[in-house]
Amino acid sequence: MNNYSRANTGIDLNLIPVFIEIVRCGSMAKASLRLEMSRPAVSLALKRFNQLFDEPLFFRKGLYLEPTEKALALTRSLEILVGEIHDNIAAVNSEKNKTPAQNVPGLSNIMQRPESSL
Repeated sequence: MNNYSRANTGIDLNLIPVFIEIVRCGSMAKASLRLEMSRPAVSLALKRFNQLFDEPLFFRKGLYLEPTEKALALTRSLEILVGEIHDNIAAVNSEKNKTPAQNVPGLSNIMQRPESSL
């Protein structure tokens, strides 16, 4: 299994939803409201995300940000990947209609009372 940790790749995966939301909204101000983040935090996240690429992902158009073709293509790919992550987590959690806490190995042994105490 490959190690894709931030320490090894230098990529902070927390920046991806911020990038996607900026593309969807067309502005950092609108994205900050939808993400419930401060405008400076969104701006910093976008700056850090942009550093991963050799060319700009947006062009400024007044108060708005227009994504480049590269940004649009990247957004489509990332939306698919993020969707697959959510689907996989949901599938694990819904396995046999168990809640996440019920999927913890050994939890049933901890939660059961010894029969002598009944």
